[in-house]
Amino acid sequence: MSEVKGSKKPIRDDASASKKKAEPPRAEDKIEAIEDGGDSDVTHGAEVAPEEKMHSLNAEVEELADQNALLLDTLKRLKADFENYRKRMLKEQTRILETAEGELVKKLLPAIDNLERALESSLVDGASGLGDGVAMVREQMLDVLLKEGLEIIDPQGEPFDPEHHEAMMVVETTECPEDTVIDVVQKGYRFNGVLLRPARVRVSCLAKS
Repeated sequence: MSEVKGSKKPIRDDASASKKKAEPPRAEDKIEAIEDGGDSDVTHGAEVAPEEKMHSLNAEVEELADQNALLLDTLKRLKADFENYRKRMLKEQTRILETAEGELVKKLLPAIDNLERALESSLVDGASGLGDGVAMVREQMLDVLLKEGLEIIDPQGEPFDPEHHEAMMVVETTECPEDTVIDVVQKGYRFNGVLLRPARVRVSCLAKS
């Protein structure tokens, strides 16, 4: 640094002056400029960023809501399908059980028939003691089966029903209307509404004049 005669102020070198000019602005200067409204671009950017972020968050919320609705709908359908499957399985199990029970009862019908024949025979022969024992066994067996769903078809005097009766013979008569069961040869049975055996009957018809 050199001094000029007659002046007390030092004269700076050109290199030092240019270096001073080339220094970048300080952060403090930028902040002051923003507060004074001098840097409009920075101020505008600070206002837009939150709006864009909010828009992005709203889009994510809507997407998650759609996914949640889809999952909920799928869950409802799966629940309904499972409930229908459970009902079908329960119905099928009930049907199988009733079929098995019906087959068992069907196998017992000949034993009931034999007890009834033995009872009728004892009444004819006058063996009242034996008849009472047979009647007791028959009643006990029927009582158990009736409670389990057995129904006796004994259509004496009723109109002939081909769905539940089997006509063994047609008898001409004027004592009752035509197609009336006038005699039951063998009783029929239903189990839980399912026909196990039709009643074997004799049916009336009008006598020829």
